[in-house]
Amino acid sequence: MNEVLSFSVTEHKKTDGELNTAVGNLMADAVFERCAPILKKRYNLDLDMVLLNHGGIRAPLPKGPIQTKTAFNIMPFENKVVVAQMKGSVLMKLVNYLTKAKRAHPISGMELAITRNGTIKTLRVQGKEIESNRIYFVATNDYLYKGGDRMDFFQKSETVLDIDYKIRNVLIDHFTTKDTLNPKRDQRFIYTN
Repeated sequence: MNEVLSFSVTEHKKTDGELNTAVGNLMADAVFERCAPILKKRYNLDLDMVLLNHGGIRAPLPKGPIQTKTAFNIMPFENKVVVAQMKGSVLMKLVNYLTKAKRAHPISGMELAITRNGTIKTLRVQGKEIESNRIYFVATNDYLYKGGDRMDFFQKSETVLDIDYKIRNVLIDHFTTKDTLNPKRDQRFIYTN
């Protein structure tokens, strides 16, 4: 638990941004980076995006040495990664959820800019507009897939694929491959005019 895996340049809290946070971005990007190759190898499918929940982040990423226990502190739950196969029309329900929730739910692979009243100004998945009949593959955790945090749109997905990879283990594996962690807030989910 005390083994040093990486180093963080500064502390990152889950409250350091309005709609995206550095620690949330790190988690979502780690899930994307670690799980996309698994999805490709097992099923020959391409991962489009990741959606996690803000409430699932239970501790900041501290400044200094990052240990195995850091991953347990950030993600104390036994949640596993699953990939939901959904049409673009169902993916729009996910987008509508995000625009109404107005919380920093971690995402990766999607760009979403909204006004303060929830009007969508920019929406892209993998740099492209959502097509209502196209099939998308969205990684999340098993808790959210089952409707946790009122994310019931996942139940409308066509198929679910179990990656059999705990989010915590994703973080541990991610930390071991990065000498220095310096996650950033960016433009993936923002307010705009």
